[in-house]
Parts: sequence; structure tokens; C-alpha cells
Amino acid sequence: MSVKIYSVETLKSARRNQSIETKVPFILNGQEIEVDKKIVNGEMETFELTRPIGEMLRSGSLAQYKDLVRKVVLDVELGREQVPLLYKPIYELLSDPNMPKVIDAKWALYGTVIFSEHMEGQEIKFGSLQAEHGPVARIMTYTAGFEYTKEMKDFNDSFSVELLNKAMGEAYNALLNHMYLSPIIKANYKVDNKTSYQGTAEEDVWVRYYKTFNKALSDSRTKKRPGTILLASSMDKDNIEMALKGGYQINGTTYPAVSGIDSIIYYDGWEITVGKKDYSYQGVEQGKAYLIRPRRGFKELLKKDLEIEAASGDLSRLVEEQIVGYAYRGLYAAIDENVQEITLK
Repeated sequence: MSVKIYSVETLKSARRNQSIETKVPFILNGQEIEVDKKIVNGEMETFELTRPIGEMLRSGSLAQYKDLVRKVVLDVELGREQVPLLYKPIYELLSDPNMPKVIDAKWALYGTVIFSEHMEGQEIKFGSLQAEHGPVARIMTYTAGFEYTKEMKDFNDSFSVELLNKAMGEAYNALLNHMYLSPIIKANYKVDNKTSYQGTAEEDVWVRYYKTFNKALSDSRTKKRPGTILLASSMDKDNIEMALKGGYQINGTTYPAVSGIDSIIYYDGWEITVGKKDYSYQGVEQGKAYLIRPRRGFKELLKKDLEIEAASGDLSRLVEEQIVGYAYRGLYAAIDENVQEITLK
């Protein structure tokens, strides 16, 4: 069976073969403007400034200032390309600029209809609406920003400016991976949602993984929530993929491919130091994995994706310009109805 692998490396590799063109909005002086983002054969076109950054900040020309913010936006997008979004196979995207701050579960409804042979005089079986059980969803505001200092302007420090721009893009995509995967990783699972490590100490590790995955699949199917996506740590990658591949024979026992898991997401978290403070997003713990039934119980709620806004700075702090990025996002995750926690050690 062919299993699709989602990791930072595989998604970056796939991106290298793509050509994409989109428009990215930003706000300047209260006006929304768009810049073209182009990726040709995996290479993103960047925007090069025609004048030193200090001159552009001093000139007061709207056209030059617009070019500067265009570069900021494209640098941010370049940063986003470095941190691929791993959660997408799990969640269904619901995008609506008119979403309220608090959302009830009506959009989590799904229909159930069945056709049956009709006998004369018999009543037709009518379909019904079902709903997943889960928390009420809220749209949250996420922000980040940085400042162009007077020193950056006076010394034409374009290198530091580019680093800040790209760092914002990396941080935003890292936030999204954390936002949508952490509810699965950090949940407190009930006994019915747990599968323990299978096999004996005398068996190869991958054989024990093999037996554990088959038990988890059986458990999730018995509970009427069959999982198809495995969320795991890359530290367990070799044993996981060997176990799923199958086709081996040991001591007269044949181990066919594991049937039911069609995708694996490897997520190891993210960490960075800002100033003197360390920040980290927890990845999947080595020896743990999560078998997930995707889409129906997982909704990615998007009111506004990341938008960049430029504003004048604060002279009292020698700040020339402030760049702010903000987004309105939320999620709905019915964990108990769709996830099986697996222990692999």
C-alpha cells in the first residue's frame, strides 16, 4: 500500500516542482494593496529594492514606501515557505470573512442518507443530520510585529531588515502547525481512545510496531471512528515505515502491509529565541503516535489570514517604522470522536 508522507522535507521537496501565482494583500495608510507572489519551479521570485533602505525611509515618497512594504510582504512569504503547513490533511478549511467571534456547532453537522429497496406500500427511509461532539469554536486574534530603528535607516541595514521579514513568515506558519496539531498532542485521552504497545520483548521493534498499528486500527474501527492518518515523531520514522510497508517473512510468519493508514505526518515542534526568552511548540513525543479520522471532526476556521500593515514609528524610541502582522483564526477539534492515542514503547 502506498502511504503519503508529510514532513518538512517532503513538502519542501514537492514545492520545488510547482509553479504557483497568487496575490497577497497588505495595508498601507489604511488602503489595501496587493502584491504578486510567484513561485516558478519551486523558486520564489523576490523583490529587490532599487534604492538603499535608509533613503527610502527618508524620502517620504509614497511610491518608494510602497515598494519597501511590498518587499516586506514578499520576504514574509519567503519565510512562510521555509515552514510547511503539516496539519492540512487533517482539517477541513472553512473560510468566511464574516465569521463571528464565537461559533456554535451548526457547521459541524453532516448528513446521513441511505438508499434501500422500496417495497410497495412501505414508508421511505428519510435521511437525518448528525453532529460531532466537541467544544464551541472561537475566532482568536494572533499578532506579531517588528520595528525598523533609526540605526537601520542611517546605516542602510537591509540585511537585518530581510532577516526580520522572513522571521515573521516562519513564526506564523510555525504558529499554525502548533495551533492545529497541539489539541491532538496535548489531549487527555480516555481508556477507549488508547492503544497500548503490543508484542513481546523477543520480537524486533518494527514487528511490535506492526502489531500495535493493527491493534489501533482495529480499536478505532470497533469504536466506529476508523483512522487513516498517523501523526508521529520523526524519531520513530524508520520503525514506523518498516512496519507499515510489510511484505516480510520471519520464522514462517508473513507480515503483509498494514491496511488502513494512507498518510503519515511527522511533527517535531518548533523553537526559537526572541530577545532573551526561549519559545517552543511541543511536537509529538518519541514513542507516541495518534491515529486520526480526518476532516469531519476537524475544522480550520479562517476569518482573515496573515495580513501585513505598516505604520509610522515612535521617535522617542528611535523607531522609524513599525510592521505588524495579524490574523483571525480558530479551530474545531472533536478529539474523542476521531483520535486513537498509540503508545509505541
